Amino acid sequence: MVLEKLPEKYPGLVVVEYEIYQEKQNAPLLFEYDKIYNSGLGIPLVIFDKEKSLVGGTSISQNIEKILEEKKGNPCPLIDGTSVRYEDLDISSLPGSPEIYPPIWRVYPLSGGEEGETSTKVVQQDLTLAKVISLAAVDAVNPCALAVLTLMLLGVLAYNPGDKRKVLLAGLAFSFSVFVMYFFYGLVIIRIFQVIQALTSIRLWLYKLLGVAAVVLGVLNIKDFIRYQPGSVGTEMPMFLRPKMQNLLFKITSPKGAFTLGALVTLFLLPCTIGPYIICGGILCSLSLLETLPWLFIYNAIFILPMLAITIFCFAGLTSVENVSEWRERNIRPLHLIAGVIILALGLAMVLGWV
Repeated sequence: MVLEKLPEKYPGLVVVEYEIYQEKQNAPLLFEYDKIYNSGLGIPLVIFDKEKSLVGGTSISQNIEKILEEKKGNPCPLIDGTSVRYEDLDISSLPGSPEIYPPIWRVYPLSGGEEGETSTKVVQQDLTLAKVISLAAVDAVNPCALAVLTLMLLGVLAYNPGDKRKVLLAGLAFSFSVFVMYFFYGLVIIRIFQVIQALTSIRLWLYKLLGVAAVVLGVLNIKDFIRYQPGSVGTEMPMFLRPKMQNLLFKITSPKGAFTLGALVTLFLLPCTIGPYIICGGILCSLSLLETLPWLFIYNAIFILPMLAITIFCFAGLTSVENVSEWRERNIRPLHLIAGVIILALGLAMVLGWV
C-alpha cells in the first residue's frame, strides 16, 4: 500500500492509520473526523488538516507525494479539531485502535484501500487460519457434498463393475473439478464483496452482517439435527434439483466424464454449500485478489478432503461406496450438528468482536 511505503522514502514521516473494517472501535471515528474536518466518508481517506485531505485510492497515490513535498511540517490533526506536534503527542491519548508507522510529523488516513490498495496489515493480523479452517470444515462435512460424490462413484461402478482403478481416477478427477470450480466461485464472491465495500455505509457493517449470517446458518444446521427435513433451506440441496443432478451423475462413466460433468454438478451443490463460502469471501475481501489466492487454496483443499479420503478408502478396499452412502444416511443429523456448532461459535465470535 502507498501509505505503508511512504516512511521509507520520507524518513521523517509518521503515519497513523485507522482500519475501520475489522476494528469496530475505529468506525465511529470516520464520522467524528468528518464533523470537524469536513473530510467526507469516502474510503480510503487521508487528512492533513482542516483545509487539506485526500479521498480515494487513485487520488491518494497520485497526489500525496506532491503534498508531502510542499509541506515542511504537519502537526497531527486530533479528533477534537486541535493539532499537536508529534514530539508533544501523547500516543496513549489517541482514540480507537491506530496502527502507527514511525517518526516526526503525521498523516491521518482513516482507513485503507480501494481497487486493490486496501490496507492489509490489520486484516492479516486478525484473519487467522482458524477462521478459514472453521468455515472450510463446515463445508467439508456437508452431507450434501458427500452424497454427490457417492452417487457419482456408484454411477462409475455401474458401468465398470469391479474396476477399482476407474473408481480412483473418477473420484480424483471429480474432486479436482470441484476444487477448480469452487476456487473460481471464490474469486467471484470476493470480487462482488470488494465492489460492495465501495459503499461506506455497508463497509462499516459488513463484518457484523457476515457474523449474523454465520449465526443464522449455524442455527439452521442445529435445527436439522433436532428436526431433520431433507432439502432444508440453506443447508441442503433443494428437492427439486436432486433428480436433475442425479441424471447428470449417472451419466459419468469415466474419469474424463467425472471432471467435465463434475464442473456442472457444482452448480447444483452451491445452494447447500455456498453459505460458509460466502462468509469466508466476505472476510477475505479486504485483501487484494492476489493475496486471497493462498487462502482460497487452503479453504478448497479442506473442502475436498473428505471426497479424496472416501475415494482412496474405496480404492484401497477399506470400505465400499455402498457403506459410505449408508454411513452418511445414518449420520446425517450429527453431521449437521457438528457444522452448526462450528459456524454458530464463529458467528457469535464475529458479532461480539472476539475475532
